[in-house]
Amino acid sequence: MDEPLSTAQIVRFAVTVLGVFALIFLGAVVTPWLARKVDAWIARYREHHDPHKSPDYGVRSIYELPPKQEETDNDQKGTEPNGKE
Repeated sequence: MDEPLSTAQIVRFAVTVLGVFALIFLGAVVTPWLARKVDAWIARYREHHDPHKSPDYGVRSIYELPPKQEETDNDQKGTEPNGKE
């Protein structure tokens, strides 16, 4: 227990600490760049996708009734045009 630290142990510790600091630095530098890319992608997506056109877009509560269009589609399932099921 009273052995002095070797140079190799000190170097290994220093490299490990510098590696952790380098990862933190890269995370701090990459995060704003990645956020700009994601914001640009979201802006392009919203330009070409109108939430009012797509019935699948959006979240409804389980207690909300489906829109009238979906109710008529569900009523028509399983029936043929000639009235036979």
